[in-house]
Amino acid sequence: MKSGQSALQIEGENPGETPKLNRCLHGSPGSSRRAVILLSTLGAVLAVRVLVMSSSSSSTETNLSVAALAVALAALIIALGQILGQYFGTADGYRRCQSSVMGPWAKHTRLAWRWTQFRFETLFTTPQILVQPAYSIQKPAQGVVWVGHCRDLESKKVSRDGTVNELVCWLPFLQAIYSHETLLSESKAYGSTASASYIAIQDQERSWDFMPSDIIRPTALSCVGDVAVIVMRLGMIWTDFRLEDGLMRAEGNGHVISSTLARSLGVVLHYMHVEGDGSSDRNQITQATYIPTRKADMMMFGIISPPYSLISEKHFTIGHIDEIYATMDRLDPSRRASRKIRDVRGIEPSCTFGFSDLISMGSDMLRQRGSRIIRLPIPSEYCVGLTCHKEGFVVFYCRLKQYIAERTLPGDASDQIKWICGRYEALKEQYPEWEDEALANEQRNSRNVEFLDTVQSYWDSTTKYFLEAENDKQKGFYYNLMAMHISHAVNYWGDAWSNIRNNKTRDHFGMRDWVAEGAHLYWDYVPHICTDMRKRGFDFDDERIYEAWITMMFRAFCWWRCHYMIPGEDMPSGQRTLPSRYWNSKQPVYIG
Repeated sequence: MKSGQSALQIEGENPGETPKLNRCLHGSPGSSRRAVILLSTLGAVLAVRVLVMSSSSSSTETNLSVAALAVALAALIIALGQILGQYFGTADGYRRCQSSVMGPWAKHTRLAWRWTQFRFETLFTTPQILVQPAYSIQKPAQGVVWVGHCRDLESKKVSRDGTVNELVCWLPFLQAIYSHETLLSESKAYGSTASASYIAIQDQERSWDFMPSDIIRPTALSCVGDVAVIVMRLGMIWTDFRLEDGLMRAEGNGHVISSTLARSLGVVLHYMHVEGDGSSDRNQITQATYIPTRKADMMMFGIISPPYSLISEKHFTIGHIDEIYATMDRLDPSRRASRKIRDVRGIEPSCTFGFSDLISMGSDMLRQRGSRIIRLPIPSEYCVGLTCHKEGFVVFYCRLKQYIAERTLPGDASDQIKWICGRYEALKEQYPEWEDEALANEQRNSRNVEFLDTVQSYWDSTTKYFLEAENDKQKGFYYNLMAMHISHAVNYWGDAWSNIRNNKTRDHFGMRDWVAEGAHLYWDYVPHICTDMRKRGFDFDDERIYEAWITMMFRAFCWWRCHYMIPGEDMPSGQRTLPSRYWNSKQPVYIG
């Protein structure tokens, strides 16, 4: 090597090529890796050249060759590190799938090498949140796990508030569900039957390659129908539910749900837990809890599921006024009853007097035996009626005793009617909440379990009675009896006020006059019901139809005392009943 030659200039090289090396080392962005590789290559060549030239040289030249080789090796290691870093850098989203973001679900995050693309792909696992019947939960092979059995949600390390750190908000949402489901289990709300439906999760592995650029955290998956039910079960009220505009908002019981519309993905929900809003009050949570069954969930969408053993109709939809008119026309094809409802709504826009008896007469028993959880979502704007009010109970009992007394001499009342009268008297003497509507509503989900089980057993006995009646004559006896009752019951409001104006009222027992008079009118309508039933082909005498009608009324009373709905005027502002088209909707929604 010539003494005046640069350390980086090799013999035979053109000195004018040095600027090319400088451009390699300090050139355009992205050239640093090539520069390090070139540097290591030059160092290796230099080391070999020196070794060849100095095979018999002094120790100084040997030290120089060793130093050059060390520099070359260091540069090579750095170059390899940069190459590996760049390849691992192709795993988009990997840093967003760590435990600080996803909690326990981060343990499922992995990298998969794609040889055809020569890069890493980030695969992560998030839960799909479902509402499933009991038989699905009992088959773990399907991968569906009840949230109450998900031990990962017990971790104290996972924050309940998704707003104070980088956690995905579906994690505290699942923790809120876990706490709620655990409480339901302790309260025996699920009962011992298979009719309950559970909030469950099913893990789904997904690729970050298909995450939109504006989504910065892994999202959980659910669907519109299930989210609507879960939100209701947690005690929230939908304040906005315009899915066509991508707007969903609910709040209450210490929880808040809001939504945004993400392009190429759809509706993304955001959950927030509000501390100090009563959500940690065990009693308040219990009182806000709904019956956890599929048929109870349907009521939030304005759908009533009947007892299939007595009513062949699949369901009754009454959430919207147009649906009420359509249902009434099915019960009364003459359409006189639906016209009467229209007339009444012209005076009282929110009321459907008489028609609301369909809820207690046409619905199946939804309360689970052994449980004190009896709350239901309201299926329609106006739900209560004479089968719920104290006036209806008191007048019914007085008229029932009068009816029995009138038949003591001519031919005596039937055993069925005597049984109903005896059961009514026993409930009245032992349980004040039987007749006292205000007391029963005050108890809500704290009613006496013994009282509830007793009343439910009486309801079961009425089911047996009507099944035997179905065997005696043609099918549809109970359905037609209910239809004829409602067809006349829609008249009671106008007829009651007419009697009051014309001083034709009966004893009101110190209660609301128009309601008590309406209960008297129910008895007045029974002869017309007898006539209509015979027109429909049921060849029963009046005594048998009276007996069946009395049994149906007692059945409706039992249904109401086994369930509770918050009256519309006491409901927080919000959307009380969701459109029926969203029931069981599988339209996906994401939780961020």
